[in-house]
Amino acid sequence: MHLVETLIYASEKAARIARSCCRGRGESLLVSEKESDANPRFDKDFKTIADVLAQESAKAFIVSRIPELANNVRGEECAEIGGITISLKETEDETVALLKLILPEETARYMAEAAHGDVTDIQIESLQELLNLDYSDLGVWIDPIDGTAEFISGIHGNAESGHGLPCVTVLIGAYLKSTGEPIAGVINQPFFNGSKVKIVWGVNYGDQKYYSSNIGNDQGKKVILMSSSENPAVINEFRNLGWEIDSVPGAGHKLLKVASGEASAYIVSKGTTFKWDTCGPHSIICALGGNILSYKGLSPLQYNDPNDLDTQEYCNKDGIVAFTNNDILKEIKEIVCKLNA
Repeated sequence: MHLVETLIYASEKAARIARSCCRGRGESLLVSEKESDANPRFDKDFKTIADVLAQESAKAFIVSRIPELANNVRGEECAEIGGITISLKETEDETVALLKLILPEETARYMAEAAHGDVTDIQIESLQELLNLDYSDLGVWIDPIDGTAEFISGIHGNAESGHGLPCVTVLIGAYLKSTGEPIAGVINQPFFNGSKVKIVWGVNYGDQKYYSSNIGNDQGKKVILMSSSENPAVINEFRNLGWEIDSVPGAGHKLLKVASGEASAYIVSKGTTFKWDTCGPHSIICALGGNILSYKGLSPLQYNDPNDLDTQEYCNKDGIVAFTNNDILKEIKEIVCKLNA
């Protein structure tokens, strides 16, 4: 089974579960505050039942297509929410019965229908086979709904302008366990244009580097994306040197804008992104000729962390610099090295 095709279909499985929440009553979306697995950037960090079911459904789909990955697919979310461990059951009715323990029946049915539905009906462009791929050396990271706060506010209909559902992404990336190098990734934007979806992908496996036809247009904008909570000294240094600084929600959303040429780079000086945020986008950005480096040290990120770490230890602790143009990197590198001195 083709790896990239599998990741695309798995991302769409998660995306359809996210979109199913728009069919029911938004107030019935179960929201739980994270504890030990919370992102330290936020005063409070949340997950929804859609996050958990989307992750478990995407995992199940990947393993059904590539059984060798049974113990090597990892995600952001703990499978427990509201005191219930969420999993994809054998039948849709069994999944409904499980979800009904913590959701209204209508919402449970919509979500179960999406989780069990056929996703191979989406049209994807012709894909090249990855040559000499050893599945036993493969791992996968999943972020089932990146931008959960935007997802919640969007479903509830109270998102600020420029925020909400269009900022939500599904991120899935494959990496080599032997080296930690990202080799294939997908970004799925479930609410790209209302209910329309945008899916981009890329391959970065040895000499095989290629990407979807809907990205790769470097628009030459001197724009750097940063979080609203970024260190003011970093923001001011770049701004004083003529860079336009923009802040949009969601790590996956920012990385998609870099891959799409809407921004020159995305910079985070702190350890507030995680392996599941960057693995998929990293492969795409490398396929485009760029990279994602650590902010401190400017070395490529790796993804083969041990399976038994605490959640917080999967953060990109030295920050990130994401870019697609190496000429842009030269400018950024001078500034970052000065700031890190």
